[in-house]
Amino acid sequence: MRSSSRGGERKLPPYLPLLAPAVIFMLLMYAWPFISSVIQSFAVTEMEGAPGFGNYVKAWELYRKDIAFTFATTVFNTFLVGTVAVLFSVYFRLRQNRVSALLSAIFKLPIFIPFVVVSQMMTSFLAPHGLLNIALAHVGLVNLDKPLQLFNFSGLSFGFAWKQIPFAMLIIHGGFQMIDNSYIEAARSARADAQGDHPGPRPHEQNSIVVALVLVYSQIVGTFTLPYMLIGGKTPTTLTVDIAHRVNYFRDFGVANALGVVSYVMVLFTAAYYLRSKIREARREEAR
Repeated sequence: MRSSSRGGERKLPPYLPLLAPAVIFMLLMYAWPFISSVIQSFAVTEMEGAPGFGNYVKAWELYRKDIAFTFATTVFNTFLVGTVAVLFSVYFRLRQNRVSALLSAIFKLPIFIPFVVVSQMMTSFLAPHGLLNIALAHVGLVNLDKPLQLFNFSGLSFGFAWKQIPFAMLIIHGGFQMIDNSYIEAARSARADAQGDHPGPRPHEQNSIVVALVLVYSQIVGTFTLPYMLIGGKTPTTLTVDIAHRVNYFRDFGVANALGVVSYVMVLFTAAYYLRSKIREARREEAR
């Protein structure tokens, strides 16, 4: 493709018009809300009388425990979901039989269930006298007079894991499916696992794991219904619940936008890592 025309004028790549609708959509749906939130988070406050960091100071004073809780919940569940999804993906890749096919089909069901339905299910399942406590009481592990209290970090983690593990497994297993069967048979015949000389994850496998972790992390940060229905107005809770609380009860859009910017920052560093890894991958492909 020619990069310039007569007279030294540069030609635009012919694919730019095809990319324009997608770029415009991304700018309107993601870039503009982010910029708007940042601008409104510096809105004039009664204490300062001028634009400043007042909303961030107030957000930190009121919700620093929730910020830490959100970050801890997100990191823990991302690690949990990633670990379990990799283990199941390896199992389903190496054990291709009727049992693994049936389990794989069952595991995909939570992917198609909306978070609001999952939240209602978890509310009934994890309640003090819900299905889980009743089942444990029947085998003598729990006293229903003092049932397990799961409307907290533990219950939230269980709900996220139930919903997100199949989603992450679908992506990671897709990457593992790209491994040729001849490599698996060669590793088995040579007993590479026992000798410790098996190769590490290759680029397409690593890429599927990174994509799954980034998407799971972003979804957990932005989920509202599950923490709202499980934890509600108790503290600590997640930032999404705090944002809704500031808007619905106080009409405090400044602090709500400040909390939104904090949520954006939590996600931005994972997005930056993903983009950096993709750039490195593209450079490696060019170098070949």
